[in-house]
Amino acid sequence: MMVVASYAIATLAMIGAAAYLIFRCDRFVSASTMLLGFLLLVYGPAYLLYMLWRIPISAVDKQISQSVHFPEITVALNLSIGLMFVAVVAGIELVNRLMPAAVKSARDGLKNWSHQPLARAPGEMWLLGIGLVLAVFMLWISYREHHLQILLGYLSTPGDEFAKIVYRQQNGGSRVYLFNLVTGTIAPMIIVWAGLVAWGRRSWILGAVTVLLLAATILGKLETLNKAPIVLFVLQLLLVGYLLFRNNLDWRVCLLGVGVAFLIFIPIFMIAIPGMQPSEAFEFFYYRAFDFSNAALMEYWGAIPWRLDHMWGGNLRVLSAIVGWKWQPSYDLVARLWRSVDGTHTTAMFIADAWADFSYLGVVIYSLVVGALCRWIDLSLLRMGKSAMTLAVLAASFIGIYNLMISALPTSIVTGGLGLPLAVAVIQQLSRYWQRAKPGGHSADAVEIKGRS
Repeated sequence: MMVVASYAIATLAMIGAAAYLIFRCDRFVSASTMLLGFLLLVYGPAYLLYMLWRIPISAVDKQISQSVHFPEITVALNLSIGLMFVAVVAGIELVNRLMPAAVKSARDGLKNWSHQPLARAPGEMWLLGIGLVLAVFMLWISYREHHLQILLGYLSTPGDEFAKIVYRQQNGGSRVYLFNLVTGTIAPMIIVWAGLVAWGRRSWILGAVTVLLLAATILGKLETLNKAPIVLFVLQLLLVGYLLFRNNLDWRVCLLGVGVAFLIFIPIFMIAIPGMQPSEAFEFFYYRAFDFSNAALMEYWGAIPWRLDHMWGGNLRVLSAIVGWKWQPSYDLVARLWRSVDGTHTTAMFIADAWADFSYLGVVIYSLVVGALCRWIDLSLLRMGKSAMTLAVLAASFIGIYNLMISALPTSIVTGGLGLPLAVAVIQQLSRYWQRAKPGGHSADAVEIKGRS
């Protein structure tokens, strides 16, 4: 009976979140609408399909399914998913209530988006300097680590998918943390920002530096030997291309986005794995995008608290250092439990670490924070209308929110891309307050509206 009730609660929470997205949210692409869209896509009906009609997709999945605690695990996971949707919506709505003037300004900035020209943005010189420094740094690391040779070696590796997996594990990815951070999050945002400024100002030198940075970024993403980084980068650029002309969010745009993802991922799978048929590539895409993500959640809830205790902050490195505990990341503990070997990790969406640390309370608090942060990004930046900065922030938010679907909240903020929109929003807010504090100063919103009129 509890199992059935938990499914009902999770389903009602999903329906409520979908209704909130359709009827309460503004129908524009924003950080908060992308967050709800991603959650409903991966952990909505796909989650229910995985739980109700799935065949265990791994030995670990099968072991959990046969556990005597499986009914309790199912109830706990369903309730957590339901709480997540409710708390994310509550976080978005809380920021709306706290910043009503910003809500109106953001709506005004988005209302005529399709008819607005791209604002002529300043910042050419500092974008030129940052882009050049990043490009030189990335190309130097790629040269030193022989990234081009590694990529060519992967493409010419004979054998089946297992042989390529072995090659990727041995050679893929840079060993330089800063390079991975720049390639994954910083460079893509600068490419969009600098490219749009170069286009608007007809700056050929900034355009040339942007192309150089683009080439270095593509090489860095391909050298990971994973399909997702380069595909997500292409989707980022396509999102920017769409937002240059329109910013409408409806069912047709959503279907188009999913269809484009299919059309990009499937050929890449077929190139990376010779002999794979289109139907097999489609099944593999669904497995990686949906079943794999939900199976990772199952590993966390199957482990905690039935085999491992809640960590009560021991999963947070800063808190562990303050209290004097030994830091033990949950992704290591969960992987070691199920696979009995070191060196493997189990990473899942942001509520997994919240559950590992603080049970249902963690799920609620983390979800509230995520919803509030994404909405605050919107209200801080979207009031500026269509500009190079706004498009770059939305593109960076896309990657940051995607990383929330597969990793912890601190990871998504620090290295997953969500920290960049937050940093820009903070700078923008501080600049706005400074303008108001100046004698005779006007807010940035007033200057923007006056300029348009």
